[in-house]
Amino acid sequence: MDSQSYRLRCVKCGSEVKAEGWVWRHETCNSPLTVEVDLDEFSFESDRPGMLKFHRLLPISDPRHYPEIVVGGTPMVKRRVGGVDVFLKLEYLNPSGSFKDRGALVSVARADELGIRSIVIDSSGNSAISHALMGPLKGIDVHVYVPSSAPEGKIALLRLLGAKVHLVKGDRSEVNRAALEAEARGVGSYFGHWWNPYFIEGVKTIAFEAWVEAGNLDSVIVPVGSGTLMLGIAEGYLDLLKLGKIEEIPRLIAVQACGYSPLCEDTADCREKATLADGIIIRRPPRLKQLKEALRLSKGACVTVSNEDIREALKDLLKMGFIVEPTSAAGFAGLLKAINKGYVEVGEKVLVPLTGTGLKMVKKLLKVL
Repeated sequence: MDSQSYRLRCVKCGSEVKAEGWVWRHETCNSPLTVEVDLDEFSFESDRPGMLKFHRLLPISDPRHYPEIVVGGTPMVKRRVGGVDVFLKLEYLNPSGSFKDRGALVSVARADELGIRSIVIDSSGNSAISHALMGPLKGIDVHVYVPSSAPEGKIALLRLLGAKVHLVKGDRSEVNRAALEAEARGVGSYFGHWWNPYFIEGVKTIAFEAWVEAGNLDSVIVPVGSGTLMLGIAEGYLDLLKLGKIEEIPRLIAVQACGYSPLCEDTADCREKATLADGIIIRRPPRLKQLKEALRLSKGACVTVSNEDIREALKDLLKMGFIVEPTSAAGFAGLLKAINKGYVEVGEKVLVPLTGTGLKMVKKLLKVL
């Protein structure tokens, strides 16, 4: 193999699941799976583009399965905020405008590796767009199930990319149900990022890049809905720990929207549901157990943000020169709240990924602001 060998493991019962064919959950437990890559050394190949510098740390047998597109290698901008050194990772500068391109790159490569030619995605928009962009590069049809309330700019972009778009009335849970029903009907193999273990493997390259560029960090502030961003970053730092590159993983500070915060115990600041950050308004993420464990291992914390918090953060980020979507601003709002609550102290070094571009939803931003 050109990459490291790996195995799949059930999150609930801990049993090993054979990585033969397309497997995205443990059928016995109906539980998500994780990927465990056998790591011997930290491999960084500077002659490869973007996140493929780390391809030997990813679970794909041959790098030729990856779509020919450059994902990752996003800029990191340092700013001083409230006495804290903040490293803003500009994930919204990925090809389709979000960090989810990283997960989609590995997912599409896995589909190509297995000869799968039709996949089903459920998404509030960004994950669907990532897969719709990359699937056709490998001859893969992409069926996307999105909320009918998703920003019209995202839906238009999906259609422009040639995805087969299915609008679903209801929240993200209803969209997920519709996508699973489509797989059962034989529409395609389900690759939704809520469950897809390979998606998280792509996201972990954010941690690798942050470590290479900024060294050791004290905390990472992450907007959390389904949790794949936080779990990917946590996995990346755990890999660095196993390989002896760091002595401890940074504290993970989860940011959730008011009214959609199963991970946060402290909701005293919430007076109404925060609906602006459409990417994180998820009530029952299937990987909740993993999210809680990631917070525990990192001695982390969780904060909730309101619509007003998000609105003010959007204004701040625009003034700083960053055109991002409300979900990205939720992360920055969480940073400010974490500083106020003492979770982040003066003088610390903190990573804040700016997850998605605002250019997909200019009309919504005008209404919000």
